[in-house]
This record gives sequence, structure tokens and C-alpha cells, in this order.
Amino acid sequence: MVRFEEVDPQDMLEFRQSRRGRVSYPILKSFLETNLYLAKLDRTGMQQSLQALTSTLIAYIKSHGMPIKMFTRGGQIYLMRLDVTPEGEPIPNWRTSEIDDTPPVPITPEVVVKRFEEDKDAVTK
Repeated sequence: MVRFEEVDPQDMLEFRQSRRGRVSYPILKSFLETNLYLAKLDRTGMQQSLQALTSTLIAYIKSHGMPIKMFTRGGQIYLMRLDVTPEGEPIPNWRTSEIDDTPPVPITPEVVVKRFEEDKDAVTK
């Protein structure tokens, strides 16, 4: 059985109130406020490695449902807005516009045989 004991906050050393993400929130909020469609993040002065910062930002974007796509190219972090067009016009239904409405191609026995014949002697796919 799990038990909890009450602790007075005055007894805790360096007790702080919780804050919104010390790294992710300010970066992503600043990006959204710039109204840029696509931007490169200047990491000058940041202590986190590229991999750590990438993981932190992606987790924050996903968990908060933000209209941002983040990716890396050549050791740089890029942020792209999903709720505006490249011209800066708002997309009101940006969440639903990402859904692909094309119906899936049915896989029939004929398709399987055809694909097998195409791939059976291939070294890689």
C-alpha cells in the first residue's frame, strides 16, 4: 500500500512553484508570435544538445496540440506553422486539413501476385 506524508513547503530547500516549460514554452510561443510560416531556430547560447532540444520540443508540440511541425536538416532545427498558409493567411480548420481523405487501395490476390513477381528477385525494396 502506498502512503503519503504531508510536507510543509517552507521545509523544502529551493521549493519553487511550477512553471510552464522553461525551454519549450518560450521558444514555441515566440515562434508563433513572429507570424513566420517557416523559420530556423538560432540555438546560440543554449545548453541543450540538438537531440535533447529536438525531443523536448516535439514532445511539447504533440502534448499541447500546437499548430507547429518541427524538423531538423543539417544540424539545424526548423519550425513550420500548420495554421497559416505560406502567404500568411489563416487556415481555420488546420487540424482536419492534415487528414488524407483518399481511400486505401484494396489488396486483392491479383495485386499480391503482381507485387511478388516484381519484388521476388530484388535485393532491396
